[in-house]
Amino acid sequence: MNQHNTRRQKLIRLINTQREKQENTNNMVMILDKPEDIFYFTGFWGEGILVIPETLSTKLIVPKLEYTRALRRSQDCDVISSERGKTLTDSLLNQLNENNVVFYNNNNYHIIKELGKKISKRNLVVDYNPVEKLREIKDAQEIDKIKKASNMIDRLFGVAINEIKVNRSEEEIQAILVYEAMKMGAKFPFYQFTSNPLIIASGSQASFPHAETSKRTIENDEFIVLDITLSYDHYVSDATRTFGIGRISNKMKSVYDIVKAAQENGIRRLSETDNFAVVDAACRDTIQKEGFGEYFIHSTGHGVGLEVHELPWIRPKITSRIQENMTITIEPGIYLENKFGVRIEDSLCIVKRKNAKIGQDFDALNFHSFDKELIIL
Repeated sequence: MNQHNTRRQKLIRLINTQREKQENTNNMVMILDKPEDIFYFTGFWGEGILVIPETLSTKLIVPKLEYTRALRRSQDCDVISSERGKTLTDSLLNQLNENNVVFYNNNNYHIIKELGKKISKRNLVVDYNPVEKLREIKDAQEIDKIKKASNMIDRLFGVAINEIKVNRSEEEIQAILVYEAMKMGAKFPFYQFTSNPLIIASGSQASFPHAETSKRTIENDEFIVLDITLSYDHYVSDATRTFGIGRISNKMKSVYDIVKAAQENGIRRLSETDNFAVVDAACRDTIQKEGFGEYFIHSTGHGVGLEVHELPWIRPKITSRIQENMTITIEPGIYLENKFGVRIEDSLCIVKRKNAKIGQDFDALNFHSFDKELIIL
C-alpha cells in the first residue's frame, strides 16, 4: 500500500474518532478541494475535487484541461474528467447519495448550496478539515523534502551576503536570489498576504514583519532582513537572517543580540516541555525583560509543510502539544517603527529523545546551519 492510501485510512479513522460514528457504516464521505490536501492524498497538485468515501474508493474530479496530468500524477484513485462550473459540481453530486454523511473541508458557497440539495442538513458538515491535524505530523519522506528546501535556503543566504551592496535595490537583490534559487531546483510557495517571492526589507522597511520588497536601495549603516521561503517537491522551509551593512550602532547590535538570545531560549525550551505556549513565553519573556516586549508583535512560530503557515501555531495561550515529527519555525523579532527591525528564524523538526526524563521527551533538530552571529557586510 502506498503512502497516499495509508493517509486516507488515517483520515477515516480520525474522522470516526472525532465525531460520533454513524449507524450506517461505509456511509461517510470526505470532500476536499484545497490543492495541498489533494496532493497529500493523491500526489496530484492542481485544480479539482477529491472524494474520499469510507470504503476508500477514491475519486478525483478535475477539469478537462487537468485530466491527462492528473492521470499521470495521481495514485490509487479514479480520475474523472469534467467541465468547469456546474458540470463539475454535478460530477461531484453523482458520487454521492442522499444517505451519505458528507464532510466538506471548505466554505465555498456554490458547492455547499449544491450539496444541500442532495444531502440533508443533518448529514452535511462544512468548513471542517481534519486533514490539517494529519498533515501536522510528518513522515520521513516529508521531513527529507523540508530538509532539502532548508539546505537550499542556507545556500541562498551565502549568495545574499555577496549580493547585498550599497545602492543596490531590494528588488535587484530579489531578482538575483530568485534566479539562483531556481537554478538549485527550488520553487516559491504561494503566500496570500505578500505579493513578492521573498521578503527583503532594508532600513526602516525592516520594521514591517511582512514588508513588501521594494525599489528602495540599500544604504550604509542599516539592517537588512532577508526572509526566504522555498519549497522542494511542494514541501516548504522558512528561515530569516538579519544582516548589517556599514557601521551598526550599539543599540542595533544590542537589539540583534536580544532577538538571538530569545530564539536560543525558545529552541532550548522545545526539549524541556511539551507545551508550545511555554516555548512562546521563553522567547517573549527574553524580549520583555530587555524592555522591548511591545515590539515583538507576532507569534513565535508556526508549522511548515505543504503550506508556509500551517499547524501547529506557537503563540501565547495556545493549547496544542509538542509531538514527534512536527516541523515548525521559531522566529522572534523586534520591530522599531520608522527605525529598523530584527528577526531570526529557523525551521526545525521535533524528534524523540532517547532515554528521556519525564517531561523532557523531545529535541529540536535544526534544519539550518547558516550562522546566526551578526554578519556585517
